[in-house]
Amino acid sequence: METLRFEDCRAGLAASPLPVWVLDPEIPAFHWANDAALELWRATSVEELRARDIVSQAPPKVTARLASAVSRVRAGQRIREEWVFYPKGEPVVMTLELRAITLDDERFAVLNYALPMVELTQELQREITMARHLAMVCALVSATGEVLSCNPAAQECFEDTKAWLPWFVEPALGEQLLRDALAEGPAEVLAEVETKQGRRWHAIQAQHLRDPVTGDISVLVEHRDETERIEVQRLAADRGLHIDELRTALDLVEAQRAEILELSAPILDVGNGTLAVPIIGRFELAQRDALSERLLTAAAARSIRRVILDLTGVVEIDDASARGLEALVRALRLLGTEPVVTGVRASLARTLVDSRSDFVEVETLRSLAVALSRR
Repeated sequence: METLRFEDCRAGLAASPLPVWVLDPEIPAFHWANDAALELWRATSVEELRARDIVSQAPPKVTARLASAVSRVRAGQRIREEWVFYPKGEPVVMTLELRAITLDDERFAVLNYALPMVELTQELQREITMARHLAMVCALVSATGEVLSCNPAAQECFEDTKAWLPWFVEPALGEQLLRDALAEGPAEVLAEVETKQGRRWHAIQAQHLRDPVTGDISVLVEHRDETERIEVQRLAADRGLHIDELRTALDLVEAQRAEILELSAPILDVGNGTLAVPIIGRFELAQRDALSERLLTAAAARSIRRVILDLTGVVEIDDASARGLEALVRALRLLGTEPVVTGVRASLARTLVDSRSDFVEVETLRSLAVALSRR
């Protein structure tokens, strides 16, 4: 389509009985208006109309719709849409025809013709306004997937507002939804779509109805953004899986820990009612508690007469461990079992004495071998 030049048609536009104005989208602001447009906009002059702020007070849906219209006109389209404007706060419903025009400095602008429109009832005006400002994406789609009309939310969400199927990451889902809506009535699908903000998850409802312009069967589609819900569900599922994996890992660690504790102080039945317990490592709290439980249980269950506690493999023992060893010895005696301590090195002997643990009445021998030879 050939682009008009403002200087070439200015005189004719000025004489038009219809309101005509030129919008400079770069500012954006009015660039020029004829007398009919000044009357429509309740403006005293073009200068006063230019000075008006037409963007900062406009709702986001309106600015998104305007940006989409400008983009389509810049691409060469000549479009016709219904708009509601509020010159000096009074609502005016009009049909606008928009096309490209080149200004004197060769910049792109939008030429607006306000066409005669059948007067709408107040109820219908409000319904149109509500539809324009819906946050939900809505579009009227032909049986082949062409977008016949869409609301500002759709224009704000998607780059391509001519075809509906390219909105889908998997267009086959859209094709199936169209077939279902046309054949069976209302249909719905949860699908991933390509938006200006990236990929999102939309719950999409579709139902067939007649195009009020052509009378052809078309499909009304409504998109509801479900991305946050899907992400929360996935996060919950992932966390549940991670918790299960963590529990499994902790159970394994605990089992390995129990095995290590058991190996660090194995209880050996050497016959004649005697148990030998070679203690290995630092003999810390966890090892001491585990040994006490296992050893006292075994001594009571088997009617053990004698228990040999061999400290040859003990690397280090502190005051608390020394007192714990003393407590174990006393507990064995209460069960009627004779405790014997072997393999006490010089450093361990000093620690046992410094801790004031009472091993005076406990039989102590040089080594496990000596204790076993005296059964």
